[in-house]
Amino acid sequence: MNNQQQLLRGPQVTPEIVRDSKTIQCDCGGFLFTEKIMFKKISAIISPSGKEEIVPMTVIVCDKCGKVPEIFDSQNILPKEIRATKKVTKK
Repeated sequence: MNNQQQLLRGPQVTPEIVRDSKTIQCDCGGFLFTEKIMFKKISAIISPSGKEEIVPMTVIVCDKCGKVPEIFDSQNILPKEIRATKKVTKK
């Protein structure tokens, strides 16, 4: 691989970078996740095609509690039933 190809690929992630990086955890303490597919029904009124559509949506679910951590729903578009909730601790 020449220098130009390396520049186009960007910086390489090394094992040391991964080892020293923060592990993402769910609010429940779980740190293993599974990719799932959820479907949304788009009304014909707002659909770009003018017809009702069913759209697949990939979500990342915690294996321990079955919820979606906030970090994976930054736009707050998932139903509250599947969102992980932050535990409120009293000081």
